[in-house]
Amino acid sequence: RTIPATLNDSLGFNLYRTALLFRREVTRALGGYELTPEQWQVMVALWSTEEPLSQNDLAALTLKDKHTISRILARLERDGWIERRAHARDARMLQVRATAWANERREAVPRDLVGRLDPIVAAFSPGERAELVRLLKRLRVLMGDDAA
Repeated sequence: RTIPATLNDSLGFNLYRTALLFRREVTRALGGYELTPEQWQVMVALWSTEEPLSQNDLAALTLKDKHTISRILARLERDGWIERRAHARDARMLQVRATAWANERREAVPRDLVGRLDPIVAAFSPGERAELVRLLKRLRVLMGDDAA
């Protein structure tokens, strides 16, 4: 089916459609690990720091509400990816960290993901990729993303 020109030339339509297509590829790449893209986002956040993160930190980093992040963490904990422990100074606050089992997969999961996405990204020159990232970061800032 042909996309009408008014949609095909729309920035919002193209961003949203690209995000959906990207999510589809990420879902396929993560399928062997039984991780969703949202769970993968949490694991990347945890792997990016040596310190455990709070549920609030993870919600802010992934742009998820507290209820959604709580559900994601429950599944990751059930499947052995994370562990939650009470904070040393505030027992009401939980700290989240990747398990040793998850850390053993820290290199394999992104390698599989990159392997899936590399042929797609290779269609762009290094300069085009850098420009695309720069423009997306700028758009994020303009949309109020404090983390950009």
